[in-house]
Amino acid sequence: MTRRKPLAGIYQLTTFLALVLLLLILFISAAYFFMIPAPEGAAEQGDLLAEVAAQRSTWESAQPASFRYVVDRDCYCDPAYVEPYVATEEHGSKLAAFVIEIESASGEFISTPPRPVWIDDLFDLIEQSVRDEKYVEVEYDDNFGFPVSILVHPDPPPPDSMYRVDVRDFEITEYR
Repeated sequence: MTRRKPLAGIYQLTTFLALVLLLLILFISAAYFFMIPAPEGAAEQGDLLAEVAAQRSTWESAQPASFRYVVDRDCYCDPAYVEPYVATEEHGSKLAAFVIEIESASGEFISTPPRPVWIDDLFDLIEQSVRDEKYVEVEYDDNFGFPVSILVHPDPPPPDSMYRVDVRDFEITEYR
């Protein structure tokens, strides 16, 4: 009897390639699970706090003696909180007033906003929101460094947790 040479299997090469592909997928998957992601939140928080400190320093060095501006708040609050008001700061004294008296929730007319927000308070709001790990979006004035627009909300935001403050119509009434 003659011995026949076994036929080379057509499946040997495809089996080998399938095994190599399976091992490649396993190594990539295992590497994904063993990689430790860098804490991006801490780096971003440090960057935001450094930016706030730099802008606050710019504001403190360029701050005029007397100035006024309009504060426009937006939140899910009492309507008296979201009415724009004029804030005036003169030589350290602060005054906030609505342009036209508004009717409060209790029915009385008020001329001053409840708990007005000043520029120094805006810097504090940004710092505290960053430390509380909330999503903070800020735009600063190019010349003076004060915040002109702030948006704060938790990440992910519930629909009633957004807080926005815009500072506009900044006017210097007396230079240093």
